[in-house]
Amino acid sequence: MSEQWERVIATDAVSAGRVVEVDVANDEAVAWRTRSGAPCVMARRCPHLDWDLTDAIVMGDELLCAGHGWSLRADGVALKRNEFGREDTKGTIHTWSARDCDGWIEVERPGAYRPDEPEDGPA
Repeated sequence: MSEQWERVIATDAVSAGRVVEVDVANDEAVAWRTRSGAPCVMARRCPHLDWDLTDAIVMGDELLCAGHGWSLRADGVALKRNEFGREDTKGTIHTWSARDCDGWIEVERPGAYRPDEPEDGPA
């Protein structure tokens, strides 16, 4: 683990199709995996009506909120689909950059220095 990454949960605790509650620097979050197996970490509460996303359903690269059916994409976009497939963007949900590393799911710490960026921050 490097200084810019924080361990949040053991890799094997987040199997495909499972949504698991985690803590990220005292923020409530959930961890889950996309269809390709990539780890995702996002805020625990749906931005619509604060529904607990530990009850959400993993559908490909999205979580489907059990409360009112909002879809929350791995990139943080929140949207509502109607019965005809139209998608209405409804805002965003906080996400953290996540990775599997040495048996852990880690998230990138906010404001962490990246050696590939100029010292005055991202361009």
